[in-house]
Amino acid sequence: MTKDFETLVDKYINQDLKNIDLQKIMSRDEILTIMEKAVNACISKNAIAFASLFAQDGEIIMNKNYKIVKADIEKVTADYFSNLEYVKINVHNILIEDNKAFVEWSWEDYNLLSKQKNCHDNVLSIHFQDGLIKSWREYKG
Repeated sequence: MTKDFETLVDKYINQDLKNIDLQKIMSRDEILTIMEKAVNACISKNAIAFASLFAQDGEIIMNKNYKIVKADIEKVTADYFSNLEYVKINVHNILIEDNKAFVEWSWEDYNLLSKQKNCHDNVLSIHFQDGLIKSWREYKG
């Protein structure tokens, strides 16, 4: 290779590397720790702790494409939890790849307003960024 060609290749390779948004891939343990905190926040009905797990541009997407942005997560969650006597969660499976987790869990709660016990088998698709939840999408079974 000629020196000019090497310089040209080096220039473009370095330029491409500068343009790549290098996102840190979180470890399995980091993701599991966040998931444990999320489960515990839900079981203890702690909307502040739950909302704190989300990135500034984080969001929750519920069934029927109902989207809750970070600014509203704490209030919406607190309002929901305030009507519940208890929450029980049983995690069945967690699959982790890169900065994504797919969670299969059973959710049970007792709604004080409707006086009904609710049980759902859910699948969650959760994307993480910089140690926080970027996106939480819930599919109810």
